[in-house]
Amino acid sequence: MKDTRRWAPAAWPALRVMGLGGCAAVLLALGPSGVAETTPTKLPAPPANGEMGFVVTEFVPPVIQGKDACPKGTVPKIKDQFLLGLPEAERTRLSLKENEKEFTAKWQASVFGKNGTNICSQPDMFTRPDMRTVESKYAWGLDLDGGKGKDSCEHDEFATPDGASGIDNQEYRVMGCTLEWRGSDGIGGDIAVGMRQFHASGEWTQVILLKGVDSLENDLDVTVIYANTPDRPPQDSKGNFLRGGSFTVSDKAPRNRNALKGRIVNGVLTTDPQDIKLVETWGQGGARDLRGNRTKFDYRRARLRLAFQPDGSLRGMLGGYKPVFDIIQSPALGGAGSALVAGIDCAQYLQTLRKYADGIRDPKTGKCTGVSGAMRVIAIPAFVNDLPGAAGSLKKVAK
Repeated sequence: MKDTRRWAPAAWPALRVMGLGGCAAVLLALGPSGVAETTPTKLPAPPANGEMGFVVTEFVPPVIQGKDACPKGTVPKIKDQFLLGLPEAERTRLSLKENEKEFTAKWQASVFGKNGTNICSQPDMFTRPDMRTVESKYAWGLDLDGGKGKDSCEHDEFATPDGASGIDNQEYRVMGCTLEWRGSDGIGGDIAVGMRQFHASGEWTQVILLKGVDSLENDLDVTVIYANTPDRPPQDSKGNFLRGGSFTVSDKAPRNRNALKGRIVNGVLTTDPQDIKLVETWGQGGARDLRGNRTKFDYRRARLRLAFQPDGSLRGMLGGYKPVFDIIQSPALGGAGSALVAGIDCAQYLQTLRKYADGIRDPKTGKCTGVSGAMRVIAIPAFVNDLPGAAGSLKKVAK
């Protein structure tokens, strides 16, 4: 039987291999815009057929830890926010142990509105104070508008910790002080753990397939397939993804296949701006049973910027603009439970996101309906099979 599998570690010279335990140090080693612009050793030649496959092991918001980002602390949960909004005497009274039942009844009542509405299922029907946002001038991400702002709205830009300027990441500005994203300083938030589980289960798993690669250092014409797969990544006893797994690209709903045009300059792969969609479903019944609420990672005018590493991996960023409501889809689907159990104020989140929206400009109103955002992407070598007959669609990408 003919082996149709794509490139994997066997074709890569035996260079130093970094386990996933080294991922915690990734941001410290990243260059401008969150990718390593230079490499410590010369990169090897690509495989003879010019095809290289990868499975994504990390796909999370790039949070920069440190108290300078959120000097006032993280965003208070609903019950704490309710208490802070009371006159000092009443706040002191309700904080007493003997008044705990009364306090609980009152803050929980604030989650609901008229006609059975609640703050997460109907966030537009509630007016809330703006949430605490990131105050630091630093963020990881990409320069999405080139500083011109033709299709974006006025906003303050970030710089990366290593000095790159013009970084657009308003999603981080708004969400970067939430406990879900930040956690306790030095410890990743719940979002990092939860998203990894979805990628490990085969529900959100992503693969990258490069075609037409002549050099890992400089190549001005590379086709990039960024897609979902139903195949579960093999893992070791600690839950780390293993290299050399076999995956097949899928574009069967709700999964997606994105064909992008890219180029490699000084060992960094960058794709042209293009809309990118990837599966993001909630409430599935099993690893391969994509039921539940169907949503998407919907990035507009998005691009990948990934650096080839001596160990064979790719590390960098996906950047683009996301519709503001997409960012609160998960707690919104959870309804009142998201507010009562997780303490999330969906109305406050949505209101603040709209305030800082900087992209997806409505041509009729001139208002921006989306925010710039970024995800840290780490991918390790794998065998990746593309869709049968997919080569024809690549001609359009190459033009």
